[in-house]
Amino acid sequence: MLKNQFVRLCVIFIGLLSLSACVTVIKAELKLKKAKDNLASQKYDEAISLYKEYLMEKPASVVGRSRLGFAYLKTGNIDQAIEEFNTVLKAEPGEPYSILYLGIAYLNKGDYTKTITTWQAYRNSKQPLVEKEIKRLMTLVLIAESQQLAKKAIVEEDKLQTVPLAANTVAVCYYQDLSPDKSMLAFQKGLAAMVITDLSKIESLNVIERLRLQALLEEMNLGQTGIVDAETAPRVGRLVGAENLVVGNLTFGINAATSLASASKENVMGSGICTEKRKDFFKLPFCIVQEVADILKIDLKKQPKEVRRIHTKNYDAFIYFGSALHMLDTGNWQKACDLFTEALKEDPQFLLAKNWVDNCPSVGWPSIFELKNMTVSEFAAYIESYINAAMQEQNKAGGIVKGGQEKIVQPETKGGGNGGH
Repeated sequence: MLKNQFVRLCVIFIGLLSLSACVTVIKAELKLKKAKDNLASQKYDEAISLYKEYLMEKPASVVGRSRLGFAYLKTGNIDQAIEEFNTVLKAEPGEPYSILYLGIAYLNKGDYTKTITTWQAYRNSKQPLVEKEIKRLMTLVLIAESQQLAKKAIVEEDKLQTVPLAANTVAVCYYQDLSPDKSMLAFQKGLAAMVITDLSKIESLNVIERLRLQALLEEMNLGQTGIVDAETAPRVGRLVGAENLVVGNLTFGINAATSLASASKENVMGSGICTEKRKDFFKLPFCIVQEVADILKIDLKKQPKEVRRIHTKNYDAFIYFGSALHMLDTGNWQKACDLFTEALKEDPQFLLAKNWVDNCPSVGWPSIFELKNMTVSEFAAYIESYINAAMQEQNKAGGIVKGGQEKIVQPETKGGGNGGH
């Protein structure tokens, strides 16, 4: 009898515990729902309080912690937002919501490098329109970062004279056009882009982005016509942070005379000449890469096969591509996109052109000049406004956040929505 009573009491006790646990879960979920409602109504302070209470009970909640990060971001608590997003990503690498807004948080701090690094990991099959927009916006951030670094380098030029340069750093400059009619601008830009791409595949080298060098030339008032030669290379190398500078000149034929200049030693370490017929123009990039590798004593046979990749054998595609890069450098986004598209039409296998078709800025976006004069907060608001617009379009198309989470159309920031300047 006593044993049966004990068993019944145990059953009742367990039932009460289960009921208590259920009540706790229900209270937590109601708290989460209220926090989401406050977030959607832009009552961020209230949302922060509720999310913090919820996370005391559910500390591993990705939704709760990532949304707390977003609320912190909207109230200007950037460092706290970054901490919450990083906590999520440590537990769940690749979580798209946290990657997206962590990038925006870094953007608001003016740390464009971390924004780019963060967004490079953004993947979201549930929101393809947002993913596509992020890719294109990263180009704008990369240009802004390049302008930022160029300004800083000019201001700190005296200090940079004493900063050691890493021996493996390389910058590829535009070759001087020695043709009688100066008609090789597109060739200059396209050739530099290909050589940079190929040299970047060499594991031991750190190659400077073309856009970063372009921004420096603009800041030095060299713009589109300024050419770096062996005499001016040391200064440019110091400013862009490259010990080795690939410089040279182009003549019809096609002849490319190449020199590798040292920024720290202020001398030319080696030179060479590549000569190809026009129909064999596609051999030129690898010829230059081989010359640079020989001077630096790098065995290309031990490098990835991509170093020897032929980008395109279609001369028209190559010229369209080079012309598109020039339009990109002048901030003519629409013309650049059109020319990249033409290059891809001429050669559908031209990967460099395809990458730029996918990543080209849109018409109506800030120009090169506007980017240069934007404050950090203005730029961050502008970028976020386009992400918001992409989210709204995705929601109209039936998109949801990864994992079946709730639809959220974020409020527009001061930068505007679909429009431009």
